[in-house]
Amino acid sequence: MSSYLKFAALFLLTALCLSCKPKPKAAEIKDVKEEKEVKKESDSILVTPVNSITDDIASFISGTPYGKSECLEKYDSIIKWKVYAKELDKLFSNAYSLRLEKMKTWASTELKKDQIKTTVFYPFSGPDFLNANIFYPDADQYIMIAQEPIGHLPDICSMHPDSVKNYLNSINNSMRDIFKRSYFITSKMNDDLKKTKVNGTVPLLALFIKRTGHQIVSIKRVAVDSAGSLQLLDSLKTKKKIVQGVRIDIRSATDKKLQSVYYFRTDISDKGLAKNPGFRDWISKLPQSNSYLKAASYLMHFPEFREIRSIVFDISLTILQDDSGIAYKYFDKTKWNMNLYGVYVKPKDEFKYINEPDLEKAYKSPDIKPLSYSVGYNWRTGKSNLLYAVKK
Repeated sequence: MSSYLKFAALFLLTALCLSCKPKPKAAEIKDVKEEKEVKKESDSILVTPVNSITDDIASFISGTPYGKSECLEKYDSIIKWKVYAKELDKLFSNAYSLRLEKMKTWASTELKKDQIKTTVFYPFSGPDFLNANIFYPDADQYIMIAQEPIGHLPDICSMHPDSVKNYLNSINNSMRDIFKRSYFITSKMNDDLKKTKVNGTVPLLALFIKRTGHQIVSIKRVAVDSAGSLQLLDSLKTKKKIVQGVRIDIRSATDKKLQSVYYFRTDISDKGLAKNPGFRDWISKLPQSNSYLKAASYLMHFPEFREIRSIVFDISLTILQDDSGIAYKYFDKTKWNMNLYGVYVKPKDEFKYINEPDLEKAYKSPDIKPLSYSVGYNWRTGKSNLLYAVKK
């Protein structure tokens, strides 16, 4: 056979073999994304890879077990990390027995039937992911807004042991009020969250994320631009009138559900929103939400916060708050089913100027349900109140 015929026969045989090769199955075709690969584990669960370094650092500062990391393990004996972890274990254990477990049980009966699993909107939140997650554990996303700095997780591996010890002490001190009172005190947070101490809101968010049984998938800086578009911050660094924030993607260690925690630092008074109309437009277009308001300094009682009050009413399917949220008189009773819990006592001390005679009158109804835990500004007396409004 000539060389030409041999080559032709070989070519034909190869072509036939290739044509007979089975096509790849759909399951074998992977969608490779820029940062990570998402695999389908079931019809409803997305399994995403955890950023092990970030998650380990969050575990370290939250006093929870972390992966085998040489740079973190070296601190175990040097700074007595296990003692620190046990102290946090005790604080959380006490908080769960005194308040958090009761909150969880209450939410499972009083809130569950009305919850939607898309968005929890939490203005004036500070770093309080803990209480939001206790009430709304299944949310797809949490939108938190306050004026405390965003900050960063510490680079533990590059820190001197004495600096690590001081940092953990700062973390411990910063949480004294959330355990004792169920809320952060703004004036103390302004000092606690300085760069020289905790360094912003992110470390405390990460701590609560770990302590509520989640893993951290990623932490990304984001921003809302002047057109009301949410983007990664890197793409907006040269833009003006942006509102910066952070997005922390997390997943439950039990059901592997992917959730997102957003924290934005901005002023949401009427003047603040006027300066950032893009952010105002963005929050105005959020999905129907479960809104949560706690220890909000009665700001939305006043005309200077009329716009954020209106936005909460517009986007909310439900509103859960103590009396420091939206004044009772602003709820249109033809549009909202009102449910009152606990005991209402007129505010004292720094908020003694607040007067809500219509709420006092509503609490004289025999239909008021009890509240088995303390929350909000009246934590000392145990005379706490909650209002749960459901849109008709």
